[in-house]
Amino acid sequence: MSDVADRAEWRIEKDLQNARAHVMKKPTLDSDGHCHFCDEQIAHGRLFCNADCRDDYDKEQAALRRAGA
Repeated sequence: MSDVADRAEWRIEKDLQNARAHVMKKPTLDSDGHCHFCDEQIAHGRLFCNADCRDDYDKEQAALRRAGA
């Protein structure tokens, strides 16, 4: 009986680890030719048009995480 309980406990721990990893994973951005903050057209391979947009985007995302969104 302890084998079944041990496997169940192991499975629960793995599920919790996976859930924590999913929550903590930072979403990745894809370069689509537009700034991810102001939507200005930019060169492919870039994510933001300048450092100000990048910083503002980071601040906005941090505020959303704090708000639980």
